[in-house]
Order: sequence, then structure tokens, then C-alpha cells
Amino acid sequence: MGGPSALLPLRSSAFRRYLLGQLASVPCSWAQVVALAWVVVDLAPAAMGWVVTLQFLPSLLLGPWFGAVADRYDRRRLLMAAEAGLGLVALAYAAASIADVLTLPVVCLLSAIWGVVNALDTPARRALVPMLVPPAHAPGASALSGTVMLVGMTAGSGLGALALAHVGVAATFTLNAVSFLADVALLATIRVGPSPRLARAPRQIRDGFRYLWHTPHLRTPLLALAVVATFAFTFQVAVPIFIRATFDGGASLIGTAFTAVTAGSLVGTLVAAARGMPGRHTLARTNLAMAAAMTVTATAPTVPIALIGLAGIGIAWSFFLTSVITILQTAEPAMMGRVMSLFALVLLGGTALGGPIASALTTVAGVRAPFVLGATAAAVAVAISWRHAASSADRASRHVTAVDAG
Repeated sequence: MGGPSALLPLRSSAFRRYLLGQLASVPCSWAQVVALAWVVVDLAPAAMGWVVTLQFLPSLLLGPWFGAVADRYDRRRLLMAAEAGLGLVALAYAAASIADVLTLPVVCLLSAIWGVVNALDTPARRALVPMLVPPAHAPGASALSGTVMLVGMTAGSGLGALALAHVGVAATFTLNAVSFLADVALLATIRVGPSPRLARAPRQIRDGFRYLWHTPHLRTPLLALAVVATFAFTFQVAVPIFIRATFDGGASLIGTAFTAVTAGSLVGTLVAAARGMPGRHTLARTNLAMAAAMTVTATAPTVPIALIGLAGIGIAWSFFLTSVITILQTAEPAMMGRVMSLFALVLLGGTALGGPIASALTTVAGVRAPFVLGATAAAVAVAISWRHAASSADRASRHVTAVDAG
């Protein structure tokens, strides 16, 4: 993102109100992530992976169906309902904490409910954003929305650490509930046109899979993403357990560690966006950097070195993810929605599967083991990414041959 053109979506009052709602809710949501991580690590560290799975598995299972719902009904009202539901879940966390009944079964139940509601929130949000601005400004609106999300994640991780240290767990959950109320109020003031009706989601997914299977320069990056998302990007599980067990860290240090990852993610996203289309070897080099950062974290003897490693993981991961998205957006326009649906399934599926794997590793092989596995997975992704470089070179060669023949 750069230059005045990147800010053109802000001319829309509807989009400005939407962003204000995000600025209110995203930091508080990530403060809740830190608070919940602290609660689970305190109750049963080995359960951290399953809690994360309960949060993301509903999106994997229900995402296509809820995507179809978002195509058929008023997206603004759906998003308002989902945001209100997430606020009620946050309020339930706060009430359970105040009543001293926030046990592991209660955490798991509320995490599953949160996951179901979030499975509706995500497609409704993605579908609403392009409707808030003129079509020519839609890419810029998505970029601004993503940047606000990353800034909110970074600020929210620090906010969570401060809130836990000064006002406690229950107040942190309550703050998140109030932030959703503000978001719903802002969404209520937005006026948009009727939602367009699109093809049914299950068929979109099948057609997208066939298209990707026969398009190597798109298939290979998605395969690399599947490996990295499942076995390397498990920081929501690995970080709190690692910080608590290795450095005897409390809520404040766990929040600082999350901040290191999310701040790195913000940097990586901005740098990748500024570079534009990835080069032939970008994915391989980025995964190599991720393997190095994972290794630094896995072997870190002190907190500062661990934080440097975690920031490096955030930079490499977000640079890689942004590059994959950029490559996938070169798909045929008619297939774009289906390709991005598969991208979401791979990302969410990897997160849901990776959580229990990371938890199990911490139990049987130690709290540094998930980072060792992450380094190994990133190295495998390097090998996969070289195939992308080869397919890109082959495409370029065919293009040159066709031009010469013409």
C-alpha cells in the first residue's frame, strides 16, 4: 500500500465507519486471545491446542455453507448478528471468570460457540467490504482492512498484557464485549445496496479444486501453505506454553511475546505489499527465513533472543502468506472466488489440525519441540516452493516462445 490512491476507499463514509468499528473491536479481541491463553495455560497447558481447534474447526466445516448464507442474505445484518454473538461469548467468559467457574470444560464450550459464530462473521465481513466502496476501490479497501486488522492484532496483544496485569481476566473479557457493542452500533449506521446472489458454495469449492489441480503455478504455493499452516504456524498454542515453561513468564510476558509475533506480521505484510508480485524464488527464500527464525526461537537461551526469533517468525509468515495471496490472485477472474475459498479452507484447516499436534509435542518432546517441527516444515516448504520457481520459469518460457512465434 502506498501513495494517495491507497487511501481512496476512505472517501466512502460507510467504509470509514466500518474501519472505526474494526479499530474498536480488533485490539480488544486480541486482548481476549492473550487473556484466554493465560487462562488455559494456567488450567491445563496440554489443552491449549484443542481450545484453538475448537475455535477454528467450525470455520473449516461450516465456512462454505455460511459463505452461501452470506451470498443470499443481507451481509450487513449478518455481520451485525455475528458481532453481537461474539460480544455475548466475551460476556459469558467474563461472567464465568467473575463467578469463578471458568473451568476447562466451560472454556472449551465457549470456544466452540465462538468458533461457530466466527464461521459466519468471516465470510459476511469479506463479502461486505467490497460493497462499501466503488468497484475500482475494492482492492484498496481490502488492503486497508487487512492493515487495520494487523495493527489491531499488534496493539491488542500489548493491550491484553496490560489489561491482565492491571485489571484482571474478567475485565479484559468485559472490555472485548463492550468493543463489539461499539462495532454493532457503527454497522447499524451503514447503508448498502442489496447483496448479489452467487453460485452455491459446494460447487464453487469443487470447481476451484479442479482448476487448481490443473494449474501448477497456483497449486504449488497452496501446497506449501498447507504444510506451513499445519506444522509451523502454531504460535497461538506454542507461544504461551513456551514462555510459561521456559522463562517462567506470566501474563505480561506472554502478551509481549504475542506482540512480537503480530508486530513482525505487520512489518512482513507491509514489505510484501510494497514489493508487489513475488519473484520466482520469493516463496523459497521466505520459507528459508522462516526456518531460520524458528530455529532461533527453538534454541533461544534468553527472553530477548526468543522475542527476536518470534518477531522473525511473524515477518516471514506474513510475507509468505501475502505472497501466496498475491500469486493466487493471478487466477482467472471467473475462478477467483473459488480459488480464494480453497485458500481459506487450507489456512483454517491447517490451523485446526496444527493446534493438537503442537500441544501433543509439548507433552512428549518438550515445549521447544513445536518450533523444531516448524523449522522442519518450513524447510519442506522450501523444497515445494522451488517447484513454483520451476513452473514460473516454464510459464515465462512458453510465453516468450508464443510471442516469438507470433
